[in-house]
Amino acid sequence: MLIDNIVFLKENSPILYEELKKSEENTNESKVILEDTKTSDKTLKIEKDNSMIYLHSKYNPLREAESIIDNLGERENIDEDTYVIFYGIGLGYHINVFAGRYPDVEFSIYEPSIEVFCHFLEYNNLKSNSYRKLDLVQCEYNPKIMEDFFKTIIKKIDKKIIIIDLPSYSSAFKENHEIFFKRFKEVLTNERKSLHTDYAFQKRWIINSMKNLKEVLSTPNIILEKKGEFKGKTAVLVAAGPSLNDEIENIRYIKDNGLAYIFSVGSAVNTLIYNNIYPDAACTYDPAAFNQNVFKTIKDKNICNVPMIFGSSVGYETLENYPGDKYHMITSQDSVASYFLKNVTGETINIVQDAPSIAVVTLQLLYTLGFSNILLVGQNLGYRGKERYSEGISYSKELTDEEISNGLWVKDVYGNEILTNEGFNSMRRQMENYIKILPNINVINTTKGGAQIEGTEFKELKGIIKTTLDEKIVDKNWLNGNKTSYDKEYMESQVKNMDKSYENALKINKEYKSILSKIEKAINNRNYTQAEKFYIKLDKELRRIENNEFYKKFILPMNRVQYKVLADNIDTLNAEKNPYGKGRRIVGNFRGFMNICTEDIEMLEPIYNEMKEEILNYTKSSSVRGE
Repeated sequence: MLIDNIVFLKENSPILYEELKKSEENTNESKVILEDTKTSDKTLKIEKDNSMIYLHSKYNPLREAESIIDNLGERENIDEDTYVIFYGIGLGYHINVFAGRYPDVEFSIYEPSIEVFCHFLEYNNLKSNSYRKLDLVQCEYNPKIMEDFFKTIIKKIDKKIIIIDLPSYSSAFKENHEIFFKRFKEVLTNERKSLHTDYAFQKRWIINSMKNLKEVLSTPNIILEKKGEFKGKTAVLVAAGPSLNDEIENIRYIKDNGLAYIFSVGSAVNTLIYNNIYPDAACTYDPAAFNQNVFKTIKDKNICNVPMIFGSSVGYETLENYPGDKYHMITSQDSVASYFLKNVTGETINIVQDAPSIAVVTLQLLYTLGFSNILLVGQNLGYRGKERYSEGISYSKELTDEEISNGLWVKDVYGNEILTNEGFNSMRRQMENYIKILPNINVINTTKGGAQIEGTEFKELKGIIKTTLDEKIVDKNWLNGNKTSYDKEYMESQVKNMDKSYENALKINKEYKSILSKIEKAINNRNYTQAEKFYIKLDKELRRIENNEFYKKFILPMNRVQYKVLADNIDTLNAEKNPYGKGRRIVGNFRGFMNICTEDIEMLEPIYNEMKEEILNYTKSSSVRGE
């Protein structure tokens, strides 16, 4: 190993360095052989299934490397906003060619064979100019390394990520290669989906929470009032999958005889009402404005006897003019309630964690309420023919041919293959995760033809009725009882503190913008020493923003994606060698972020004042609903 590489690895990857040392001490059974080529360059060959596979051309590896990068340039538009992962590095010919052509593009290297990596380090200097933009170097010396690598790489999500793999690795290291690409696709898809969700709903979550605080203050907290009260009882969690149609009469029998508590989630309430079955509660938490359409039938028909349990960050339109009783649960996306509310008894206010589906949220709720058995009905998490939902849902549409062609195949409850999509599959995995971590939870999946859910047992609902649900357990007045009272003094104190934070936020904004203008002036005058001093002041203002309660509870959550991008870019901005370019990029990035925040502060002002008025009305009232 070259001396420079030893120094580099000791400084940047000390654990990897120790693993390499161990490997070098055990070279007796090496299956990787170094060999001269026709051009006097080196290549590597590896023994695989009693045959030899060359990792590079045995004739001209350099020309092969140039061809790989040529093909890459034809397929992809590569610039400074591109991030490259080299999977399978061999002796690094293609990396050196790439670095020569794209000297400003950041990259990482990942090698599945520690033996190959040792050879690579004999012929490549990680401290040379070719590796100036090397971000991360990793070798797969144990299976956990891959996940750690992904966690680091995923921070580059704002960049275009390209993987370059040596063609030989798909056969030389077939299993490693397949696992890496499959898992990376999953991680990237999930992260991008999460980022997309955050971007789509980041403002809605906060606005909903602020507008919904009035409803939260005037309705009982279902968890605070009913936590653990249903031990030994059974709940039926009804989702709107196509198989729900098969279970209507079974659900009707359960409802008519009070054999279990029926909780509908999402659109399933419409199918039940369509069949003249009223669930014991309808659960909802979707932040989108469209969510109000789920309850259009109930509102239009003025159905008063279907209680709604809503997550506090649900689309505020959903709660407007709802004719039935309402009960709330505080969700993890609601930073507003967690700031202003404190239970008068001192009891902790339970937070229900956000999830890709209301079914997963409701599963948490039912567990917290103490239900011993939870029956899943209509939880298909996949397609049945061209059906995506059960009957009675007016806005449901058949699957398109494109959706079918882009689908995924998973095992169903019978062990057969069924078609699903990324969204449903994500919901399934999330539900499986909660079933794993929630102790002593007994979940039975009754969904005929639905996706197999790990941690559940499949039983037909008709059979469960015959063998298990043999007595009436439902109390028609199950939701009656104490109404939640929140600490009024605490709320008044928090309002005063938030008012101060709001005023401070305006002052911070003014100072922040002033510093940016000074940086811009200094850069235009080529006074880079002065600019560096202002960078320090800018950093202090950013820390003030992060510690300001108005920003913490409202503005930063509303701009979490933009803030993440800004935070992730700070190191890159600081590392910029060109002082003029550095200054321009800092001004551009920070000013763009501040402009968005300023717009949101102005937009929130009337909503904040309206919310504050509701809080003060609540605190000044001698009694509140149910007290």
